[in-house]
Amino acid sequence: MNKAAIIIAISMLASRVLGIFREMLLARAAGVSTEKNALDLAFMIPDILNHIVSTGFLSIIFIPIFTGYLVQKKEEAAWRFFSNIINSLGLFLLILIVPSFIWMRELIELFTVAELDPEILNRATYFGRLILPAQLFIFAGTFLVAVQHTRKQFLIPSLTGVIYNAAIIVGGILFSDFGLEGFAWGVPIGAFVGFFVLQILGAYRGKIQYFFYINPKHPDIIRYLKMMLPMSLGVGSMFALEFVIRSFGGHFGSSGISSLNYAYRIMYTLVAVFGFSVGVASYPDMARLVKENHIDELNKKIWKSISRMFCILIPAVVAVWALSFPAVRILFERGAFTRETTEAISEILRWYLPVSLGLCLQAVLVRSFYAAEKMWTPTLLNTGIFALTIPAYLFLGPVLGIKSVPIVGASGAIAQVIAMIFLWAKNNGTNGMREALLNMGRALISFALMILVAVFIDQFSYDFIRDTNLFTLIIYSASSGLFLFSLTLVIQKFLGSTDAKDLLNELLGKILRKLHLKRS
Repeated sequence: MNKAAIIIAISMLASRVLGIFREMLLARAAGVSTEKNALDLAFMIPDILNHIVSTGFLSIIFIPIFTGYLVQKKEEAAWRFFSNIINSLGLFLLILIVPSFIWMRELIELFTVAELDPEILNRATYFGRLILPAQLFIFAGTFLVAVQHTRKQFLIPSLTGVIYNAAIIVGGILFSDFGLEGFAWGVPIGAFVGFFVLQILGAYRGKIQYFFYINPKHPDIIRYLKMMLPMSLGVGSMFALEFVIRSFGGHFGSSGISSLNYAYRIMYTLVAVFGFSVGVASYPDMARLVKENHIDELNKKIWKSISRMFCILIPAVVAVWALSFPAVRILFERGAFTRETTEAISEILRWYLPVSLGLCLQAVLVRSFYAAEKMWTPTLLNTGIFALTIPAYLFLGPVLGIKSVPIVGASGAIAQVIAMIFLWAKNNGTNGMREALLNMGRALISFALMILVAVFIDQFSYDFIRDTNLFTLIIYSASSGLFLFSLTLVIQKFLGSTDAKDLLNELLGKILRKLHLKRS
């Protein structure tokens, strides 16, 4: 990973650590209760609004257009485009938020498949109205972050999730006497501080220019909206899985949504640290290479990024699979979160882990299409595959129970990745692809071998990890995780992976330099 990717990875890890700590507090306070299900469900409508205006993809659409102006030395035009899009689209989002606030209850009922308990529905409506205003700050902050990324400024933008999660945690602690209401209040406060105020300061350092200018008919806005439309209509794997959890989770009892969500949050840490860090850091360079028409160099960068990420991701997945029960017990098992819940969620987590492979690869692959301004290709592909999985959720739910959600989700995500690889190679060539796929194949072989080791460790330690005290369990988990991670990496190198060889040589070099410094 380069410096930018490391900064983003560290910040995302810090954000996920805080996110997990947030879930720990929620687990202690509410477990898998009605109140927790309501809070999880409350994010459905805000997330749908985010998707309609493509908040998660705003920087992906914005950066190529903004960068195009900068490459042509038209800086004032770039800032006028920035001001126009944030003003015009922000006004559109505000128009959507007002009726969503009023008809929150009806919208939640519309988008959930299962019939909801009236208590869950009432609390979800109340929480949803508290959370909804945060979307405006997240929307504006996404543009401010994108501007900083084009300036190669990654530190302040990387703090958005850290501040956001910290505010939710503080709200939950300070207002613990009011159930989970404090957590809900922390969402708009964290969004305002982390995504808006802090990012204004960061953009100011990058010499931001802002104009009170609205012209929705400007050619740049029309072009932007044409690029945004497929993302608004499309359904990516991340949004699809979160939507399925909230929409279908009610089929698996009053604890279904929160149970799926706890396991998902642990799995998502892998996606944030490995997938998004690489995708976000490499995207500005992808957009630049497209503008400069250096397609061969772009291919090399894409496949090298994917291959190295996969090399590290596989050992992490092995470690989490082997330590799923200790992880859930250490993180959540206290207060209202019982041993029975730990057993159930650790099993769900294992089924979720293949999803992380698909989502991490998608984080880079999707951005390669977006950098080339081919928005419809991944949108039609991913949405079509998701649509094909919907009957599977309905059919397999009664047969497989709650684990049908991660199983179908993983199948869909991996199918999307295979299709995107095929289409990208067909349209843009295979420069750098062969070596990357060979290394990824070696990583998968190491995964298959190490899962056998993980199964043995799981059976051997079954009673110990359930009976030992928490401190001993933490020491055991840390040492076992390091052993499994290192061994998986070594096996990849033994199988001939150049990525594993390079990473181990880099790590060994750093260790030797540290030892040399100590000796001096």
